Amino acid sequence: MSDWKQPELSVGDAVLFYDNPSNPEEPSMGWVIEKPGVQTISILVFTQSAGFVEKRSVRHLDDPFWQTSDTATAWHRWGCYRPHPMTELIPVLREMVSDWKIAKARRKDGSGVNK
Repeated sequence: MSDWKQPELSVGDAVLFYDNPSNPEEPSMGWVIEKPGVQTISILVFTQSAGFVEKRSVRHLDDPFWQTSDTATAWHRWGCYRPHPMTELIPVLREMVSDWKIAKARRKDGSGVNK
C-alpha cells in the first residue's frame, strides 16, 4: 500500500481535468464539487463542446493507482485531475500574509503607531 495522499482540496477549488490519464493533454477547467472518497473527488468541468459536465470519482494524475492497480484501465473513463496552479498558490499566499501581519504587529510600539 502506498503512502501517497491526494492534495488537500476544498469544495470550490479549481483543478485541471484530463480525459485520458494515460495521455494527459489539453486540460479542461474544473472545480471541486464533492469529496466522495479518500482518493477521489467529484469535479464540475467546463468544456467548450459540452458546457458544464459533472465528473465523479476522479483520481489525481499522480496517484500510484494508475500504475499499480489491476482495475486502473476501467477507471480511465473517469479521467484524472491535478490542482490548478492558482489553487496550489493559495497556501503560499496565506503564509505570506500571515508572516506580513506578524511583522507588522512587531513594528508597532506601545501606542500602536508604526516605528
